[in-house]
Amino acid sequence: MSRYYFDVENGGLTVDEEGTELDGGEAVATLALRTLLDIARFEVVAHHERRMSVTARDADGMAVYRSELTVRTGWLVGPTG
Repeated sequence: MSRYYFDVENGGLTVDEEGTELDGGEAVATLALRTLLDIARFEVVAHHERRMSVTARDADGMAVYRSELTVRTGWLVGPTG
């Protein structure tokens, strides 16, 4: 198992200084995407457009994987209700 660090960009940069021990590339990809979707669940409610990403770094600090999501929302006609 190797340690990976997951940095989050969401209107600013949050650097992971603790890291997570994971077993292989599939686990890195899964955790990066899961982290991104967890953030998106809470963030997009408050914003009409949001771009966010999670970048995984290995123990040497090399970026090895990135998940990115852009969400745009808006009424196509006036709001109802």
